Amino acid sequence: MGRFGDGGSGFRRRDNFRTNSGPRVMHKAVCADCKQDCEVPFEPREGRPVYCKECYPKHRKF
Repeated sequence: MGRFGDGGSGFRRRDNFRTNSGPRVMHKAVCADCKQDCEVPFEPREGRPVYCKECYPKHRKF
């Protein structure tokens, strides 16, 4: 067995990697920063801020 238990190739397989399974489902939201309508690729949850693509970099943690 290989280093990562993948059969010997030494390359770790990403089972959760998104393949081409059709168009991405987008959900409507309101940006918590600029209050503009936007669409995001996940379903927003109450109590968690959602940012548009222009505001997101200001809030991104590295």
